[in-house]
Amino acid sequence: MIRRGADAALPEAFDRGSEGWAAICWALSGLGAASWMLIAGASAAGLWGALGLSLVLGGLRLGQAVGRSRLRARLAGTPVQPLPARALARSRDRGHLSRDDAWLGWGFRWEPRHARLAAEMLKRDAREIYPPRWVLRLLHGGARRPDPASSRGLPWIHGLHEERDIVLPFKALEGHTAIMAITGAIKTTLFKLLVYQIASRGDVVIVIDPKGDADLRAICRQVPQALGHPERFVMFHPAFPAHSFRFDAFSAWDRETQVASRIRMIMNTEEDNNFVSFVWMTVTHIVGCMKAIGQRASIVALLEHVQSQGAAELLCERVLERFLGERTPGFEVLIAERARAAAADPRRQRGKGSQVANPRLSAMIDYFNGEVEQTLRPREITGLIAAIEANREWFGKMIVTLTPTLTKLAAGDLGPLLSPNYNDIDDPRPILNSRKIIDGGCVAYFGLDALSDPSVAASIAAVTLADLAGTAGDIYNHASGQEARAPGRRVHVLIDEWGDAVCEPVIQIANKARGAGVVLYLAGQTFSDLVVKLGGNVSMAKRVMGNMNNLIVGATNDPDTLDMISAKIGETTVARVSQSQSTGRSSEDGGVQYRLGRAASVAETTQELVPRNVLMALPDLQYFAVVNRATLYKGRIPVLEL
Repeated sequence: MIRRGADAALPEAFDRGSEGWAAICWALSGLGAASWMLIAGASAAGLWGALGLSLVLGGLRLGQAVGRSRLRARLAGTPVQPLPARALARSRDRGHLSRDDAWLGWGFRWEPRHARLAAEMLKRDAREIYPPRWVLRLLHGGARRPDPASSRGLPWIHGLHEERDIVLPFKALEGHTAIMAITGAIKTTLFKLLVYQIASRGDVVIVIDPKGDADLRAICRQVPQALGHPERFVMFHPAFPAHSFRFDAFSAWDRETQVASRIRMIMNTEEDNNFVSFVWMTVTHIVGCMKAIGQRASIVALLEHVQSQGAAELLCERVLERFLGERTPGFEVLIAERARAAAADPRRQRGKGSQVANPRLSAMIDYFNGEVEQTLRPREITGLIAAIEANREWFGKMIVTLTPTLTKLAAGDLGPLLSPNYNDIDDPRPILNSRKIIDGGCVAYFGLDALSDPSVAASIAAVTLADLAGTAGDIYNHASGQEARAPGRRVHVLIDEWGDAVCEPVIQIANKARGAGVVLYLAGQTFSDLVVKLGGNVSMAKRVMGNMNNLIVGATNDPDTLDMISAKIGETTVARVSQSQSTGRSSEDGGVQYRLGRAASVAETTQELVPRNVLMALPDLQYFAVVNRATLYKGRIPVLEL
């Protein structure tokens, strides 16, 4: 499986050489010398000497011709190659690959000399580069190969140097990785190779797949089976609720503000937005009151309490009933009397345009504000009272940004999936969250069904990643310093189609979750998709890419994407040789004189280390990779067979 070859610089193999003709000439000269000596009756020593010289020199030229043909055949490219997973496993078992190494196929380190070679190759026609078909068949045992001149992409790109294994330490990938390529170029096959290697070392895999690709889902299911642990596979998919686990995104938190912060991230709005700040405050108070009455926080429960001011009043009544009932003897009689008095009093206005419709709740609020010492009033109850005493129209306007988001995640089958009922013993589907997925070492697949419902898919991605960001924060808070920096089990999050899934939680994870063992792999087609997803904010899109220490690029043709990739890869210097020639004549006393002049100048200019034409013309399953911000590889990957 794994090939380890020595580096070998590519000579000018695409130049037309004369070694083959020289070998033929030496063979003919040997035959001619032998024939003449036999006819002339020369000595045997002379005969064998002439034959030996011809054979030696002819063999030398033949070897050079075969070597040149093999190099030109290498420029003709390599067909897509399948690789059994057991071969990769054997390489690890035999010590060829370490558990801490990631194998990314075959290739070589791309250097300035390759950029110069590529620039020269781009000047040549295909017939000058590739050998004839009969040569390819001869060199490959008669096997028919596709015509490189008409293949998809430029096969010669990978042939500019002899390939060897590309082996990277997983530690190099912990700086997060961006994967960019057009549709069908490399992303899904690369995910398959990565998922297998990550899962085989015991790490956690979380795949966020907005479009619900059946191949990617099958990969996540087959990898644990191939490793002998099919129970590690878990799936969440709104289109297949019967086969999905239930995901409780709000089951693990220490403070009410953490739930409110996750809700704000799901809304994917700016931090300084006044409406969002009010929502954050209101959710904090509501979650605190739910906790006080022993109610579990969930998306459905939050929606019930915020979809109208009347619903918030019912929660306030329940929490005041418990708080005052535990501290006030004869509470029910006292509140009933105050409620009758309040109902009989037409002046129940509590500020301009503000009114609490329920007389009993109004009486409890009066008692809470008037009889309970201020230092003993829970902040969440005080805050909820302030919210419900606000003008109803104003309350509705302020909370309007939240209810659509929660409604998306609570409608239809998503309600039981994202707000599981722990008391429903008839539902056999497991209930998981990010912490349980991590502790179980799972290979978790989240299909979002973005083709059918893109708005809901984006919200599911946000709530999933917000819970993961919260779990990463929990690791920081409760793990020891050494565990937080280097946990034994890494969490690898592979996000396909960043144009559908990237949101505020992704940025938070990229910025802050590396020390908690969370490793991101963001895949997309173009940089423009990322900009559009982030509301046209180019600076924020660059912020996301700035957190990606590694970049893997397949074939791409988007101008903005090429600009970004070229800036990431950098430039190199290339020597440009300019030649000029002039002729002329003049009549002098001595007759006509002719003049001939030649001049050459060499100047160094800068060019892209990987020319754009090369990036646009990469064949399928081939890539350029920038690792650790500096090292550049040219590689190709096989199709892993599980």
